[in-house]
Amino acid sequence: DCDSVFDDFSSEPLAAASLGQVHTAYYKGEKVAIKVQRAGLKKLFDVDLKNLKKLAELLDKFDPKTDGADRDWVSIYEESERLLYLEIDYLNEAANAERFAKDFNDTPWVKVPNVIREVSTPRVLTMEFVESFKLTNLDEIDRLGLDKQLLAKRTADSFLRQIIETGYFHCDPHPGNLAVNKNGTLVFYDYGMMDELKPNVKSGFRKFCTALFAGGPTISNAALAQNAKMLVDGVEEAGVLARGADRLAVEKLARYFMRAFKDSQLGKKSGNIKQTIGTDLQTLTENNVFRFPSTFTFIFRSFASIDGIGKGLDPDYDIGKLAQPFVEKFTQVQKGYASPFEKNIDIFSKATGLNLKDVNTAVTTPRKIAYVEETLRAMEEGNLKIRVRSLENEKALERMALTQGRTEKLVLAGVLLNVAQFAGGRGFPVLGIA
Repeated sequence: DCDSVFDDFSSEPLAAASLGQVHTAYYKGEKVAIKVQRAGLKKLFDVDLKNLKKLAELLDKFDPKTDGADRDWVSIYEESERLLYLEIDYLNEAANAERFAKDFNDTPWVKVPNVIREVSTPRVLTMEFVESFKLTNLDEIDRLGLDKQLLAKRTADSFLRQIIETGYFHCDPHPGNLAVNKNGTLVFYDYGMMDELKPNVKSGFRKFCTALFAGGPTISNAALAQNAKMLVDGVEEAGVLARGADRLAVEKLARYFMRAFKDSQLGKKSGNIKQTIGTDLQTLTENNVFRFPSTFTFIFRSFASIDGIGKGLDPDYDIGKLAQPFVEKFTQVQKGYASPFEKNIDIFSKATGLNLKDVNTAVTTPRKIAYVEETLRAMEEGNLKIRVRSLENEKALERMALTQGRTEKLVLAGVLLNVAQFAGGRGFPVLGIA
């Protein structure tokens, strides 16, 4: 009986969703929010997920994957199944909330309601009641005089911290689960669907972000080319790049998109992708060299929610621009400095713009001369290896192999048909075979 545990338990729910509904009450004199699960969810999940698994198996067989991404639909299904069953275990949600609160315990503008364990069960979750409203309620934000640009930045920073720093993230931060209080503090709700990046994905994604944002928007082409190698290393480590993929083509693709990203930060338009890397892109697409871990499905979902909220608050919202200072700060913390002098040099470099074209040329020229000298020495010693690709010839060979395969199958079918006819006593020539 609720009345024996709680005082003033609300008969009408404060909020309702597909998996449960939330009531308010008082416990030991404090106002609390009580999340109650709907009956029969486990049986419903068993039936629905069984059908979804069959659909995932069919998608694995018939997905044409013309975009170059080698998706594993069964793995995506298995990850979704795991998270859905965890979502209806409210004690698991309680543990998720406590871990999320620990990740943001040094961030005063993020609030996670406290869990009250002694009155929580696998189907009932009791938490501290936190007064808040949706970030999409722009009229209330204006009435309270809150800074919408600051709120937009905080939503982006909270997302980036989850994905890049902790690797533990909220999979469903829609406006009902990500709110704000009157002081401008973000309030997260509903910790049933959380996910964590695997160590290799987390490390690879960090490497990817470091390479993408390093050097800022005005980075030189030479430095960007070096960063592109690091970016591809990160993609490979995260399991996104298939083994045996043409790294030269992937690095060329990386350089194009990195420069396009830098140009977008400066408000410039990038070059035509077909003219720049058209043939390489076609080859990579046809070979399905990109594979996305199932966790990425939920990262994209979370990003879409955060991006929608941010753009609703600030028309100029661009998470790519907001991520630049965040990633630079994170990289500095991860890098560490051998001495205060090294830190001051790094700060001085950023302040004085040492990455400008003329200074960069002066700094890198000795290294370029040394590289040319090493190449010439390798040529003299006969140790230089040159890799040449003829994509047109590769395509022609692929077409020839396909035609040959079809011809062989046709001849084999004719032979089998003749054998069958002779066996039936009705022999007559087919395809010239008597």
